[in-house]
Amino acid sequence: ERAGVSKSTVSHVINDTRHVEAATKQRVTAAIDELGYRPSSVARSLVSKRTKTAGLLVTDVGNPFYPEVIQGAEEIALENGYQLFLCNCSYDPARGLRVVHSLIEKEVDGVLCLSSSLSAELIETLTKNKTPVVMLGKAPAGSADLTSTISINFKPGISEAIAHLVDLEHHHIAHIGGPESHWTAQERRDLFKRALQENGLHVDDAVILAGNLQISGGRKALLALMAKEPRPSAVFCFNDLTALGVIWEARNQGIRIPSELSVVGLDDIELGSVVSPPLTTVALPRYEIGVLAMQTLLEKLERVDGGGQGAAERRKIIDTQLVIRESTAYFQGKTR
Repeated sequence: ERAGVSKSTVSHVINDTRHVEAATKQRVTAAIDELGYRPSSVARSLVSKRTKTAGLLVTDVGNPFYPEVIQGAEEIALENGYQLFLCNCSYDPARGLRVVHSLIEKEVDGVLCLSSSLSAELIETLTKNKTPVVMLGKAPAGSADLTSTISINFKPGISEAIAHLVDLEHHHIAHIGGPESHWTAQERRDLFKRALQENGLHVDDAVILAGNLQISGGRKALLALMAKEPRPSAVFCFNDLTALGVIWEARNQGIRIPSELSVVGLDDIELGSVVSPPLTTVALPRYEIGVLAMQTLLEKLERVDGGGQGAAERRKIIDTQLVIRESTAYFQGKTR
C-alpha cells in the first residue's frame, strides 16, 4: 500500500525473480526503508522448504582449537545467507543428543559435526531424520547419501615431528594420547609408532600413555613419564592442550624445557605460540576446516535441491605439517 504496488511486485523486488521498472523498484525499496520491513524467514521456509539455518556441533566450546573453525564456517554461511546455531556438547553424549533433537525440531537444513569425539549415535540420529551432515572423521556405515567427511591427514605432520626429534638425537620418545576408546587417539598412536619404525627406533621401547585431551591430562602424564626408566627425553602429545599441561607441570617439577625434555603438540592453537617456550606443533589449518565444511554442506544442499542425491564428493582431505618453535632442542640433560 505504501509503495502503491501489489504484493507480488514487492516479492519480485526483494527476491529479484523478475524485472521490475526502476521507478517502481525505487518506490518499493523506499517503502521498505520507511516501514523497517523485514521478510519473514518462517514464511519463506514454507515455500522454499529451506530454513537457511544449520547446526554446528563441537565437543568443548572452551577449547582454543574451535574459534577459528567456527569463524571459517560462519564466514561462508553468512556469505550464502545462512545462520549457524553453535551447539556445545561438553563431551556429554546425552547432552549431544538433546542438542541434535533440538536442531531437528528447528528443521535446520544440515549440521556440521566438527569434532571427532561426537558419538556415532548422534550422527545416526541426524541421518535417520534425513538431515545432511558434514563431519570430521569416519562416517557411520549406511549413511553415504547424507554424510560427507572432512578427513585430516595426520601422517605428514606426525612423521615430520618424529623425524625432527630423531634429528635432535632423541632416542627415547614418549607419546601422550587420548582415551583408549577414541578412534582418533588410536589413529595418532598408530602413526606415532609407524614414524618411530621409519626412523629406526624400537616401538616396544616407547612409553605410550592415555590422556584426557586437556591440560590436566598433560600435567598428570608428565608425572608418570618422569617415573619411567629410562626417562624419555622427548614427548609427542595428542594435542596442544596436553602439551601445554606437560610444559606447565615440568616447570613445577624443575624440569627444563627443552634442554631436559622436548615437547611437541598438535593443533597449532594461538596459545601455543605465546607460551614460554613457544610450542613446536603439528599444525591443522583450522579456519580452512570450517570453510571447507560449510562449503561442502552447501554443495550437498544444492544437489538435493537440484534433484540429485546430494552426496557431492563425500570425502575431502586436509593435510598437516610441522611448525618448529622453541620447545624442542638437542637433549642436554642426564644420560638417558
